[in-house]
Amino acid sequence: MALLALTLVTACSGEEGPVASTPDAGGTSAGFCEPPLQLCGDRCVSTQNDPNHCGACFNTCPASSFCDRSSCATICSPGLAECGAACADLMTDRAHCGECNHACPGDRMCIDGDCVCPDGTEACGTACVDVTKTAAHCGACNQPCDFDELCSDAQCVCRTGTRETNCTDGVDDDCDDLVDCMDPDCDGATRRCMGACGVGIETCMGTTWGACEGGSGEAEICGDGVDQDCDGADLRNPDGWEPNDDCSQCRLVQPEPDPDLRISARFDSVDDQVDCFRFVADDSAYYREYIELRLTDIPAGNDYDLYLYESQSKCQARDALAVSDAAGNASESISYGESFGTSDSGTYFIRVVRYSGWSCDEDYALVINGLD
Repeated sequence: MALLALTLVTACSGEEGPVASTPDAGGTSAGFCEPPLQLCGDRCVSTQNDPNHCGACFNTCPASSFCDRSSCATICSPGLAECGAACADLMTDRAHCGECNHACPGDRMCIDGDCVCPDGTEACGTACVDVTKTAAHCGACNQPCDFDELCSDAQCVCRTGTRETNCTDGVDDDCDDLVDCMDPDCDGATRRCMGACGVGIETCMGTTWGACEGGSGEAEICGDGVDQDCDGADLRNPDGWEPNDDCSQCRLVQPEPDPDLRISARFDSVDDQVDCFRFVADDSAYYREYIELRLTDIPAGNDYDLYLYESQSKCQARDALAVSDAAGNASESISYGESFGTSDSGTYFIRVVRYSGWSCDEDYALVINGLD
């Protein structure tokens, strides 16, 4: 009986007054008290152990006596503790749970001398909460539903008539059977995406996600047909000597015989493996002359080799007069001396071969000294 009385007192609203002898006393709820509490004035009280309302409203027990099970007594019944002027069951009394004046907080019950939440509720702070239907603690403590959601069966569900609140969660937030971008509510919403240029943004247009736009891309590979750096075009950077990728396309470096010059050139794409040049030699001197070639300023991380041929047919057959193939980006050099007793006049062919690496924006230097 004491447990029932102490449990029902929590149904009364209002602030408790300073009734030192009856911690169970509470305010009314529109003039009504849940049985077995009784309305005494403006208070819901337990007449079982309230010394000011012992057994009936305003029946005050004499000084130095107790209210023991609705009767004034000089001592408490066996099993009850003297807590002020009240006789309390420390196993069940919410105002004296486990010991006198140890009140259970909030709406916790006193069971076996411990303050615990009623069955079907969980302790969230000082409150006992039904997490199956409490929006602020839905499914677990401190797990609130959105403003337009209800908590039902421990799940946040939408309120009919609200808007789609999250356009990227795959959930029908407003119960209209339209999810995310399919819902007109999401028109103009954005989300992250992965496109050809890396992480970008796509926008909901009408009821469809648009193209993935933006992203910084990556380093451009010249001439491979792919726009890696996302600037709108595949990079190709030809120099003034292109096309010169084959022995049949070798460019004449100057019209006059025996040039003495330095030219700058570069490989214009990742597929450009060879640059080919030609010059005319005039063997008219009576002394031995030399063809001198130097390949310098090879970009870091690249390895270029240098070849010299005495005719186009020899070039096409890869039958070189001289080769320089130093490792890495070390400079290459060729010194070819003419033979005695024969004329070495004619057109000579030079091939610069990209052995490894690529750079479509860094020039190399080729120094050519004809028969001299």
